[in-house]
Amino acid sequence: MRQLKRVGVFLLLPFFVLIDAHISQLLGSFFPHVHLASHFLFLFLLFETIEVSEYLYLVYCFVIGLVYDVYFFHLIGITTLLFILLGAFLHKLNSVILLNRWTRMLAMIVLTFLFEMGSYLLAFMVGLTVDSMSIFIVYSLVPTMILNFLWITVFQFIFEKYYL
Repeated sequence: MRQLKRVGVFLLLPFFVLIDAHISQLLGSFFPHVHLASHFLFLFLLFETIEVSEYLYLVYCFVIGLVYDVYFFHLIGITTLLFILLGAFLHKLNSVILLNRWTRMLAMIVLTFLFEMGSYLLAFMVGLTVDSMSIFIVYSLVPTMILNFLWITVFQFIFEKYYL
C-alpha cells in the first residue's frame, strides 16, 4: 500500500506543477502590476521528505524541475538544477526543519527566496530576462515570498495532519 502511494504521488507531480502555475495566474489577474509565483509545491516537498528515500525524493525534484522548465522557461536546466539542489538541501536537513512550525515557516521562506533568486540569476545569465535586480525584488520576489508565507500559514495544519 505504501509503495502504491509513492507511485501515485509520483504520477501526480506534473499535475501539481500545473495547478500551482494556474493558481499563480489566477492570483496574478487580481494584482496585475506584480508577478506572484505560487510555490505551494515547496510545502508538499517539505513534508514529502518524511515519506520517501533520498533517491526517490531527488527523482521527484528532477521530474518537477523538468515539467517546470518545459512549462515556464521552454529551456531545460534552470529549475531542474534548482529543484535538485533545493531537494538535496531539504532532505539532508529534514530532521531539523520538521521540528516545529516555526522552522517549517522559516524553511518555506528560505526555499522561496533561494528558488526565486536562483532562477532570476540563471535566467539573467542565459538572457531570458532583462529586468534589473531592484525591479525583480520589488515586483516579484517580495510579493512571492508574502504569498508563500500565507500558503504555509494556512495549509501547514492540513499537511501536519496527513504527514505527521
